Amino acid sequence: MRILALLIIVVELLMLPAVSFAQPRGRGWYEGMPYGQFCPGPRWGGPYGVRKPVRTVDEAKQVMERYFSGCRQKMTVGKIEEKDGYFEAEIRDPEGALMDKAIVDKRTGRIRSIY
Repeated sequence: MRILALLIIVVELLMLPAVSFAQPRGRGWYEGMPYGQFCPGPRWGGPYGVRKPVRTVDEAKQVMERYFSGCRQKMTVGKIEEKDGYFEAEIRDPEGALMDKAIVDKRTGRIRSIY
């Protein structure tokens, strides 16, 4: 019985380093990519968007452009459509290929990928 308890303790101690490295630190797997924790900087006003109502297509375009200007990959905002509770925008790479589709919530100004 004593040997079994000692064996369990030893196995748990050997597993501690594996558990501590299992969780990513900082921005994790999405470093440099949009929709990670957030693009850092004092000008953002909060993670994933502006945290204030967005009322027009022009405001949605400004929010998206400002958000993506702080990320490593150079992306542009393409066509934006107004829907019931959000604005849907095409996100394009420098060559013009569609990379993603994202929404800006009208009530909160939060940005989410939907592609």
